[in-house]
Amino acid sequence: MNGSPKVAVAGAGAWGRNHVRTLHGLGALAGVVDVSAEACAWMRETYPEVPAWTSLAEACQGEPGLRGLVVATPAPTHTELTLEALGQGLGVLVEKPMTLVSGEARDLVERAEAGGSTLMVGHLLLYQPAIQELKRLLDGGVVGKVHRFHFERMQLGRVRSAENALWSLAPHDVAVLLHLAGEAPSTVEASGAAFLQPGIHDDVHLELTFPQGCSAHIHVGWYWPSKTRGIRVLGERGMIVYEEDGQTLTLHRKRFLGTHGPAGPACSDQGSSLVFQGEGEPLVVEDAHFLHCLTTGRTPLSDGRSGLDVIRVLERGDLSLRNLPTPPTRSRP
Repeated sequence: MNGSPKVAVAGAGAWGRNHVRTLHGLGALAGVVDVSAEACAWMRETYPEVPAWTSLAEACQGEPGLRGLVVATPAPTHTELTLEALGQGLGVLVEKPMTLVSGEARDLVERAEAGGSTLMVGHLLLYQPAIQELKRLLDGGVVGKVHRFHFERMQLGRVRSAENALWSLAPHDVAVLLHLAGEAPSTVEASGAAFLQPGIHDDVHLELTFPQGCSAHIHVGWYWPSKTRGIRVLGERGMIVYEEDGQTLTLHRKRFLGTHGPAGPACSDQGSSLVFQGEGEPLVVEDAHFLHCLTTGRTPLSDGRSGLDVIRVLERGDLSLRNLPTPPTRSRP
């Protein structure tokens, strides 16, 4: 990608290195900001021509043409780093969760808008071609009115101590759910279990309802016997199953016909068919989209306000987990 704006990556940990590889492949990597000796050693070995800095101020001084920053550090550091980058006039792609407090997310949005800077959140699933096709199918009425969404994201995975499974895993699914539903939920309730660390939930169920009548269930956990990631959409005229690993969409032409009588509604099953098979790397699409927004000023698909919407849902779910009163629904400005 010739002429790409130069972007640095803050945090060269497991996921940050994926951004480093992707931006390097796109010809946009300016360098890496990380205080870790291990990260700097990895950079010197893997990309000896790319500089590594220990602070954002050092990066801005070392690369005067720096246009953007990818924040891929631990979640508790996102707010401070993003504010610093916006203060330097940089566009920011901040990884999920955007923040751990909705007030901080709102501050980031307001700072970015006041300065005319790009603010984007790393909700990677939104950049999967299969998710975009699912949105097109639902908006086109393929299954009629949507009654319910079911999301699952479980496996034996990395256990976090700074955030629970809701904050660590559910941002992906909440972002997609809000994108597909097209509105904020009326109610958010959560339940779960904390058995590995006191007070940090390892397994979480999130139940949501929406003003237009549909509902949704999200199940996330990092203590699970098998990797399970997908979406099931239940509509009045059929159902769609999205399998994340294979990036497939399967349309099930199954529904109930008639009204409720003595015998109940009749079941109609006209089979199923694969309607989409995705391919490509969503991180390449996401990072390329960030570069495009930096260049053109376009509002990102996963902009700061959509990220704030996700944080508000997670915050309400977290309060419900702790049996605390949840705030009223707030419409997106």
